[in-house]
Amino acid sequence: MIESQTGSANPVPPVTGQINEDDELLASLEQAILRSVKGQARFISEAPHMVRKAVDEVIDSPRTGRFLLEELEKTEKTYLGTKVEILLRNWLALPRGDVLDLSIDGIETDVKNTVADDWMIPHEAVDRPCLLVMIDDKCSRFSIGLIVARKAYLRDSKNQDGKGQISAAGKRHIKWLIRDASYPENPWQRFDPEIRKSITKPGGGSKRVDALFRLIQKTPISRSLVLGVALQKDAMRRLRRNGGARDSLARDGIVLLSGNYDKKQIEALGLPKCRRDEFISFTAVTEPEKKLLQTKNRSKKKRRK
Repeated sequence: MIESQTGSANPVPPVTGQINEDDELLASLEQAILRSVKGQARFISEAPHMVRKAVDEVIDSPRTGRFLLEELEKTEKTYLGTKVEILLRNWLALPRGDVLDLSIDGIETDVKNTVADDWMIPHEAVDRPCLLVMIDDKCSRFSIGLIVARKAYLRDSKNQDGKGQISAAGKRHIKWLIRDASYPENPWQRFDPEIRKSITKPGGGSKRVDALFRLIQKTPISRSLVLGVALQKDAMRRLRRNGGARDSLARDGIVLLSGNYDKKQIEALGLPKCRRDEFISFTAVTEPEKKLLQTKNRSKKKRRK
């Protein structure tokens, strides 16, 4: 490890013309990242949910009453980069660096996120590795890559904070870990604004939750989205029976399934896979579907006894 003049860890000397050395360093960082999550397969399967969580927590529907990233103020959107950094560090179980966001096997690495198609590199990250994240919530696509942010890869112009933008030529030096992959969509992106108005119009939390699962069926709905619709303390009560949305939905033949408790029924009905904190509504039409759900209800009654 080479020490910088400031004494902080700096394993990448600020010297140009080190393409082979940079490639070796990025390969080493990639292996360290994959090792931290126990392999490439888990990295690829878990990364999409990390991105979805970051976006949802920044939108923060339960407290803001907003549902789309584009509804946020510009200053609020900038926090997405910080949220991605925090969740990445926790997910990868990597410590913060002395100067930059991450220390990967002792190598100082910065985390940069964008919701456009470029990244701004601060002066302290020049000639050092950067973990790049790109998020497009409208299309539910994301990318994660690594680059050594050489000065030669940056445009000459800088913003008012002195940050340089990676040039088109510089982007060719990104080592992609995941490129243009899908992640769980924000359901609100798919639905007509009028449907959204019907779900979020003033009224009790149970009525809004009922409208959510009545109008958006066969689609996994996250717990955070339910909380955002209910906008009440103990919002999950609005899902239950005895006055909750399940009663009103059931009267119209709509069943509400939990990814935690109803995994077998969800698979048997051919519905999209639900995570443990997701729910999905469904109207049984065929006799086999009705029989399957009747069996589920009988099993629940036996458990209560």
